[in-house]
Amino acid sequence: MEILTVFSDVFSGDALTTCTVLSGLFFGWTIGSHYTGATLGMAYGAGVIKSPRLACILVAAFALMGATFESGNVVNTVGTGILEKSQVTDLGAMVMMLTAALVTAANTWMRWPVSTSQLACFAVVGAGVGMGATIFWQTTIVFLFVTWVGTPVISCLLAFVFTRMGDSVFKTITPTTHKLLSAALLAACCYAAYTLGANNTGNAVGIFYGLGLTTPMKAGFIGGIAMGIGAMTWGKPILEKVGKGILHLDLTTGLSAKMAQSLTAHTAAMLGYPTSMNQALIGGVAGAGGARGLKTLNKKALAEIVFSWFFTPALAGNVSYALYKVLSAVLGIH
Repeated sequence: MEILTVFSDVFSGDALTTCTVLSGLFFGWTIGSHYTGATLGMAYGAGVIKSPRLACILVAAFALMGATFESGNVVNTVGTGILEKSQVTDLGAMVMMLTAALVTAANTWMRWPVSTSQLACFAVVGAGVGMGATIFWQTTIVFLFVTWVGTPVISCLLAFVFTRMGDSVFKTITPTTHKLLSAALLAACCYAAYTLGANNTGNAVGIFYGLGLTTPMKAGFIGGIAMGIGAMTWGKPILEKVGKGILHLDLTTGLSAKMAQSLTAHTAAMLGYPTSMNQALIGGVAGAGGARGLKTLNKKALAEIVFSWFFTPALAGNVSYALYKVLSAVLGIH
């Protein structure tokens, strides 16, 4: 019983808040590493950027800018829009972030691109159910679901249109045109990294704002730093997987897919609804390939991704619920 008392003292008050912050930063780190492929992978796979280190540095830099200047709406949604703010306990907040971070890290280790937005929101819901908190099913959750379903569809349609437009403009690829398209693809990938910061940072640090620890902009800046460190320290595996193992595009279709992905996810971020950069990318790639009548996706890799999209959110929700219940009972914190 004395051991349980010690643990209860450690996981209470300021110590528990510290654990929540550390879990959120850990989640931000995993997001940064996980999405290197969805942002700069296309430029790396096309040979526009030959150094994986440089690709990860670009992800870090542009994600930090997006997180600092445009993540506020998503920070607000994740921090206060899913659960009743007054009913969120310190233990529940810590469990949400820790669960999301661990599930994301596991998928990064297995090189499975997933939706960190979906698993983060389901981790929040799982802990919320465990706490008995009010969950805004008919407002926020419904709009999040519509966003997640619509993301790959809208991205697909945009990429289809962009590819047809690009093919009508660039009918022949000359050396000059190749350089122009390469530069445009690199710029589009950097824009995707910026969008990553705007769209996904709130998943990791929204709870900081929800607990009243900081402002949305400061939370975004802190999360952006964590994401940047994640990209530079563990971003290469997913960069290699997405850039060279999943996508097969030329410069025109690659640029179209990347712009469709970024515009779709950026719009969702401005509306305050976090969505999946990976799902937006897959939709964009499918649309770009469809405009040419091409098969642009590795079917085996795509099957892994689709499976993980359904499996990991459910896993995150159940783990978050179970972990909250266990810790709550063991530590005597309710």
